[in-house]
Amino acid sequence: MVIVVGALITLFGLATALMGPRVASTLSRRSGGRFEASNRLAFRVIGTILAAAGLFYAMTGE
Repeated sequence: MVIVVGALITLFGLATALMGPRVASTLSRRSGGRFEASNRLAFRVIGTILAAAGLFYAMTGE
């Protein structure tokens, strides 16, 4: 069960890292383009951290 949960966290993190910048640029166009670069970077960083945490959890169970 730990491996399944870790895999789900990893998939969610990868989806956030890959799809987040696209969502950020779409929402940024509606608000006049403010903060687009920082939002894209934030999605990539948070998604990468989630993916790494999911892998760690799946491998160690902690």
